[in-house]
Amino acid sequence: MKAVVFKAGNKFSLEDVPMPRIKSPSDAIVKVTTAAICGSDLLAKRGLLPGLKPGTSIGHEFVGVIEEAGPGVTRFKPGDRVVAPSATWCATCVPCRRGEFQHCINGGMWGGGEIFGRDLEGAQAEYIRVKYPDNCLQAIPDSVSDEEAIFVGDVFSTGFSAARSGRIKPGDTVVVYGCGPIGLGAVISAWQFGPKKVIAVDMLEKRLTLAKRYGAETINARSAAPPDVVMEMTGGEGADVVIEAIGHPKTFGMSLGSVRRGGTVSVIGIFPEPIELPINFYCAYGVNISMGLADISRLRELMSLVEEKRVDLTPLATHVFPLEEAMAAYDLFENHKEECLKVLLKP
Repeated sequence: MKAVVFKAGNKFSLEDVPMPRIKSPSDAIVKVTTAAICGSDLLAKRGLLPGLKPGTSIGHEFVGVIEEAGPGVTRFKPGDRVVAPSATWCATCVPCRRGEFQHCINGGMWGGGEIFGRDLEGAQAEYIRVKYPDNCLQAIPDSVSDEEAIFVGDVFSTGFSAARSGRIKPGDTVVVYGCGPIGLGAVISAWQFGPKKVIAVDMLEKRLTLAKRYGAETINARSAAPPDVVMEMTGGEGADVVIEAIGHPKTFGMSLGSVRRGGTVSVIGIFPEPIELPINFYCAYGVNISMGLADISRLRELMSLVEEKRVDLTPLATHVFPLEEAMAAYDLFENHKEECLKVLLKP
């Protein structure tokens, strides 16, 4: 079968790889019908995904159809349409028993290397082996398309996790730094908690236009200093909750500069390098900082929001490529961000 594979020299290539097989009674094989390229996939091309061995297939966002189910799988059967979160979990280890499934010590992220993915191959492929499908897979209703469902697995669930970790309350003002897929997922999610206002910050007008479509007021960081504008919009107090969805020292600093005393900065961006935290200053302001991996266990409730048409995720998909053209898709996603938001692959 075909798959996007990590190669020596931090390069990707579309290659023939062995078909996955069931290794445990609790495994399933899924025929991938739609996969997506994530910004975190590019970390591998920059040598920033530790433990990723050449020959590993890439990708952790996918929907598909159950091709084969092990004898221990009880929730799904061949032919079922399913979506997966970005990682899988065992439900039996100590973190899982605490309800912290994203910290599972036996699961892992598909295509995430030895540290993040253990032995899991990625989803930018024709087929994929899924560990613990009864735990992590979610059935897709007939009324929900692949192009909607795929965003429930990572973009929407990660954005929702950021909003929930920010402890948004009715009447709050929320600022989201970054209008990429995760940032827009956070904008969509923030409204589920009843804020008075959501403000989105980015440098690309097309992304800001989409944020407006989702009800946000916007700030173009090219034309103004975002913290100054936020302070002006909040009467000098600052936002109740700020979500950092980029993973850059500059935007983290701007997030701190935009939050009110006693407010919360919820960090969901992936930082490839250490950053400096001026804790001597912000501890006096009582600023709360929340960070961590996405809560990957909420697919059922988020899928319900999509099924009930309370949210529309389809605008997030701006380009679709056949898997055979994956390298062209990566070139667009990596080098022409002003032209695209989320790029899908169809095996």
